[in-house]
Amino acid sequence: MLAIRNLKRNKLRTCLAVMGVAFAVLSIILLASIGNGLLTTGGNILDQSTIHLWVTGSASDIQSQYMGTGESKITDAHRMLESLRKNRDIAWEMPLLTEMVYAYKEDAEPKAVFAVGVDGTGGSMVTIIQGRDLGTDTHYNKGRYDGKWKNEVLIDSRTASLLNVKVGDTIHVGKTLSEAKNQKFNITGLTDSLSMFSSNPMVIMYLSELQDITGNKYYDGATMILIRLKNPARANDIQKDIQQKYPQYTVSTNQGYLKKALKQNSLPLASAASIVILAIIMGAMMAANTVLLSINEKKKEIAIMQVIGLSRWSIFKSIGIEGLIISLLGGAAGILISIPLVDILNDLLYAYMGIDKLVILQPAYLYMGVMITIVIGLLTGFLAVMRIFGMNTAGLLRGL
Repeated sequence: MLAIRNLKRNKLRTCLAVMGVAFAVLSIILLASIGNGLLTTGGNILDQSTIHLWVTGSASDIQSQYMGTGESKITDAHRMLESLRKNRDIAWEMPLLTEMVYAYKEDAEPKAVFAVGVDGTGGSMVTIIQGRDLGTDTHYNKGRYDGKWKNEVLIDSRTASLLNVKVGDTIHVGKTLSEAKNQKFNITGLTDSLSMFSSNPMVIMYLSELQDITGNKYYDGATMILIRLKNPARANDIQKDIQQKYPQYTVSTNQGYLKKALKQNSLPLASAASIVILAIIMGAMMAANTVLLSINEKKKEIAIMQVIGLSRWSIFKSIGIEGLIISLLGGAAGILISIPLVDILNDLLYAYMGIDKLVILQPAYLYMGVMITIVIGLLTGFLAVMRIFGMNTAGLLRGL
């Protein structure tokens, strides 16, 4: 077949075009799979958790350089905590403060880690793998922040590896390098219970001590308050009651919090979608360019075919079908590569974040890849037909 011979003659150009189509198909399959994984796995994690309501700060114009959100912090967190404890529908509540800090072992290079401040022991949220839990938070002392410092922290497995430390070691922790130099904390335990809150290595501290070293003590700031209900089935009703009492904050159910998190990350998601759209356009352009260049190289041969009586449709089937072949090869390659690549990505994400099945491939996404392949094939075929039909046969033969 003439089209196949033409493709073999220009192997580099053909390979690049096939790779372009494959990348386009692969991109849209992976984007859909990642989006599905975020919604499904994120929803399952929240539904299976013992947290039923999330209280966070309201929207702010100044975005935190650490959290990547546009939210202000909760103020007077301890006072709000005491008020929530009077609610008979609430079984448990926990304020959390999250900040990026510097941590390092003596004479080692400082590293930025994710610090989480918890009230006291952190309750049932924190399960100790090795060592012991944190005790009672004494530094808060009724809001005066003049109580005894415990200078104790928990670390997760990622921090242990990053800083090359273990339970019983002492590390420096501070908001700035100069502050960290004068602040030592003893590692009392190892836990991965809160690792889902960040993809970064983590240290867990007493809430008041983290508030003190980060400047949040002046308004008793917290990033969020987690609430566990006695009757989870009443989550929507209780959410409305708490929201009405604290209109300055955002109170979310699990599903509401997931939607909010996705909305806050809409910019990177939109960027990813833009890259996929660009990949599809580039793949189609590379396939079309290959076909048009091939037709242009053989325009005199095409003119002779027309003169000897071959129809334009016969000529298209001989030469212009190159675009369809490129699209089919690229589409098949993209679909076949996507299947093992999803497993590889899940393994990498699990090793990095500790969360399984963040990329979930559905058969519908493979069909989507087939549709993209067909669209690119039809587009290149249409351009090839337009090019062949637009040729001036007499003008091309005049120079022979």
